Amino acid sequence: MRAKRHTEVNVLGYRIERVQTFDARGDIDGQWYEVLAPESQALLGSFAQRAEAERDIVARELGALRRSAAA
Repeated sequence: MRAKRHTEVNVLGYRIERVQTFDARGDIDGQWYEVLAPESQALLGSFAQRAEAERDIVARELGALRRSAAA
């Protein structure tokens, strides 16, 4: 199985990549979106839809703001 990665968008420093896998005939076998951390490029999550990945980034940033405001 072959996989192809494509950067869809950068949101607030996070990168969202579309990952597609292909079967032996070259047809798309699966597709998902991954969120990568701004500095380390560590994988933070995988999502079925791009909108879910974008919501995850916004939720992470809002959580960080709340934590910093409470400190």
